[in-house]
Amino acid sequence: MNFTRRKLWALLAAPAAMQLVARRAAAESVVAGDAKPVLDTLPDWSAVKLQLWKYNNPFVPSQWSEPKLGGYDWKAANVKIVDGALQLTVSEKASAEVISGGKSDFSSAKWEVDVTLPTMKPGLIAAPLWTFNKDAHEEIDFEIVGTKGLQLTVWANVNNEHKSVWVKWILLGDLSGKRYRMGIEYEAGKRVVFFIDGKEAAVVTPADTAGGAFPNKPMKPYFDLWVAAGAVMDTRWAGKWQPMAPSEKLVMTIHGYRRTDVGQ
Repeated sequence: MNFTRRKLWALLAAPAAMQLVARRAAAESVVAGDAKPVLDTLPDWSAVKLQLWKYNNPFVPSQWSEPKLGGYDWKAANVKIVDGALQLTVSEKASAEVISGGKSDFSSAKWEVDVTLPTMKPGLIAAPLWTFNKDAHEEIDFEIVGTKGLQLTVWANVNNEHKSVWVKWILLGDLSGKRYRMGIEYEAGKRVVFFIDGKEAAVVTPADTAGGAFPNKPMKPYFDLWVAAGAVMDTRWAGKWQPMAPSEKLVMTIHGYRRTDVGQ
């Protein structure tokens, strides 16, 4: 897979990540106690066939290496579909990722997943839904960061560099085993809306970002469970990863997924 991936950029931008952590104290939580809206069921993964390197398929498992992450490579074998659900597994020295293949880049869309999170550990990053344009260095993230909580981030191309321009921490604490409906609504150059369980968790426009920088290119969705290990990672962000026993596995289950058009 093309090595110019957002993870390497994010890792090499560790100082920026530290600034995000500094804002954690100012995080806002999703309002508790409100009744959840009734949500329809998202389509499951029964009809999806995962094949390595088949980038014309709707979805493709990743297999690539990043030595700077301490040998925790992305392995296609750590991705499978079981009873209509997509399972991404972290095992010792292996992470998991699925990307949207084919013609799946959109400038205006809403992507949604229904996910049950794995047992979270310091250094484990669960990204059940994030969108990316690798050529433009633009990105929108849902990331459960170790046992610290959920981080929402918008990245943009700033002077030809991949930089975070907006961040918000919500649902703080250990989210192990929690089930959420997460959604990203994107209108290129205009706004990003994050949804949790059918409610708006954050609305971001160019007026909200650092210097007004904002993603404005088509994006495609990714689904990720990975380990933030290795010397390149600053443990103040996700915590210090402890190696697992050979038999141990951490599994994130994405029960359903859907993309819908957004009127312009």
